[in-house]
Amino acid sequence: MPSKKSFSPVDIAEYYEKTEVHYRRGWDLANSHAMHYGYWDEETASFRHSLHRMNEVLAAFGKIKPTEKLLDAGCGVGGSSIFLAKEIGCSVTGITLSAQQVERAKTNAEAAEISNIPHFLQADYTSTPFPDNSFDVIWALESAVHDPMKHGFFSEARRILRPQGRIIMGEYIKNTSPMKVKDQTLFHQWLDAWAIADLSTLPHLESVAYQHGFDTLERREITAQIRKSSWRMYYGSFFLGLLSAAYRLYNPKVSFFADNHYKGLRYQYPALKRKLWTYHLISLVKR
Repeated sequence: MPSKKSFSPVDIAEYYEKTEVHYRRGWDLANSHAMHYGYWDEETASFRHSLHRMNEVLAAFGKIKPTEKLLDAGCGVGGSSIFLAKEIGCSVTGITLSAQQVERAKTNAEAAEISNIPHFLQADYTSTPFPDNSFDVIWALESAVHDPMKHGFFSEARRILRPQGRIIMGEYIKNTSPMKVKDQTLFHQWLDAWAIADLSTLPHLESVAYQHGFDTLERREITAQIRKSSWRMYYGSFFLGLLSAAYRLYNPKVSFFADNHYKGLRYQYPALKRKLWTYHLISLVKR
């Protein structure tokens, strides 16, 4: 099937729903409820622990407090929301474009046996149902990448955040250097398979954030800390590619994302090695 160059909210929801089985088989989704890279440092004991570590590190980076009301924008199946409610103690609402993920997140939160169970609903983070000034913090762990221009994300964030509210992001960032044609091909083979139209450069992201009333508090590059997971995805892609080919023989109408997901796993690592993208933690505050 040909690759796609732009993705609607319906496309993005379909990506997560059609590829959930891959995350369950190869990314510890059933236990960690995580759909992000994870974080590797001297304290990381295992792959599963790396997924927990990313939540720990991002929460510490963002200085999340138990008294704060937080929106998990792009909550997936609820992993970060559950961590924030259970480990930090804050009030959490999680939103996702996928109705299937909402149900998974509710089930996972109930099974976690926490007193302040997060609330989950289907919503678009560029147009939410919440009143103005509803939240202290917006948590966006590998989710704002689906809005490459960022205007929709930051515009709505400004509306629903309280004065001095913060955005805490874990974000893939595109290198500012012009790409060669072969690098552009590799880069978009990765992104197309993950329903991402493009990535923002750091100057673009911070410029758009500033236009919408946000100042950067802190940013930290953690490419080295996600590299091991990137490598794991790369090698796992070869097995998933074989499974996809076999499945396609008996299911020729397989969806674009189910059929091509392994390509994203395969191409993200060479793109990282070529320094076409990096990984950053970013904290911004509403002026």
